[in-house]
Amino acid sequence: MFFSAPRNRKKFAVIFVPAIFSMVACSAPINSVSLISSENPTTTSIAVENLDLPYNEFLPLAIEDIQKFWENHYNDIYGNNYSDLAGGVHAAYPNSTEVMPSGCDYAGDYTYVEDNAFYCDEGDFIVYDDAKLFPEFANQFGPLVTAVILAHEWGHAIQSPARNDVIYSLRSTTIELQADCFAGAWVGHVQSDTINGLSFSEADITGALLGMMQIGDSPGDSSYDPSAHGSGFDRVSAFQDGFVGGLAPCAGYETNEPEPVQFGFSPDEMSRPSPGDFPFDQDMFTSLGHDLTLFWTASMATDVSWIPPTLVVDSSSDASVLCSDSQVDLIVEGVHFCHADSTVIIDETVARNLYTDTPGDFAVGYLAALGFAEAVQRATQSSLSGYSRLLLDSCYAGMWAGDIIPLNANPVVVPTEAEPRIALSPGDLDEAVRAALTLSDSQTTAIDLGSPFARVDAFRQGVLRGTVGCATVAAQVQN
Repeated sequence: MFFSAPRNRKKFAVIFVPAIFSMVACSAPINSVSLISSENPTTTSIAVENLDLPYNEFLPLAIEDIQKFWENHYNDIYGNNYSDLAGGVHAAYPNSTEVMPSGCDYAGDYTYVEDNAFYCDEGDFIVYDDAKLFPEFANQFGPLVTAVILAHEWGHAIQSPARNDVIYSLRSTTIELQADCFAGAWVGHVQSDTINGLSFSEADITGALLGMMQIGDSPGDSSYDPSAHGSGFDRVSAFQDGFVGGLAPCAGYETNEPEPVQFGFSPDEMSRPSPGDFPFDQDMFTSLGHDLTLFWTASMATDVSWIPPTLVVDSSSDASVLCSDSQVDLIVEGVHFCHADSTVIIDETVARNLYTDTPGDFAVGYLAALGFAEAVQRATQSSLSGYSRLLLDSCYAGMWAGDIIPLNANPVVVPTEAEPRIALSPGDLDEAVRAALTLSDSQTTAIDLGSPFARVDAFRQGVLRGTVGCATVAAQVQN
């Protein structure tokens, strides 16, 4: 994050005035399509519980199911019959004795596919690194991520001249995001129809999404780069489009190309030791509270009684001691709300761990935004509870994030020299998504309303669609 108008870094007292709620609105073989566009240094070290099957037992089942999925549904979306990959799907190893396909300047050399996976339209085949990339990703994120990678590459096969023939007519990010959408549609199909009775748990989906975040473009990359794939936020958004809506929204990308939410670093950010991140200090929390107050105060309708909450940091790990009646509600791990004092309480240890491990300052911003969103629901007398309430909190957090994107030409509160605002840095939305994915206990139950997947979807609805998106989320959770 950074300030969108010049400002000296200093501590200041925020005096919250009662106001009022009107929601305003790598390389790869030539001519191949690869999984990874650049060396993204951002990593998230999160342990997740996943499928019981080792990935090398699960993957053949997944490959067979992806093939059947397209055999059964290609005609539904494109109006003609599907033809299977002429060159097949191949695992690459150093010193492999398997006769590998050739094409797109690839002749079987393992170094061409090391740490990657790609589809080649010249030979109509997929090759993936089964010596490093797949075992390492399966170990870090769970076996489902390997199948999602192949489903993505299969998406490129669908786009190829051998089938739908759009691979050279759409911009690179559209091609990549449509392939992510196709992968999401396949995973959504498995949730409904299973693979031999096998479906995916919340932890499986979370792991796969974290893996996708890992292979998004690096913060600050341009979406117009010929090798661009989209940010982590963009890629997860596309995956969720397919998971929730099936193949139809993915096909819609061909006539209504998605606009990636990517932008560069400002000169002010580039002058910092860590571009894009505030130092982890009281100034960061004060700035977050101040900007959230500006946004929600300006967004409140005149018939709503709104007193902005105070944002405080708890170093004791006992939020109740900071509340006058000791009664606090847990919003999500690390965030409590004290109704008696209208106080959002952030656990310093949780916030610092997110800042370090996610890594980034807007993971902490997501925590603060959830706390303010809870204050909004109280002010508007929301009757939601439990996971439904948390989903709307996540959408409201996304509304605020969408308002401070540098690409937004019409913020609710326009920054000035006298009243600067926070603005998002490249990678900040990715940080919030990682926080939303990891702020929960791992579960092995089927994906449900309160899952990290659903929270990320609610957050992106707020970012991309603002009040309309959150109205939709509210209507869905009330049914």
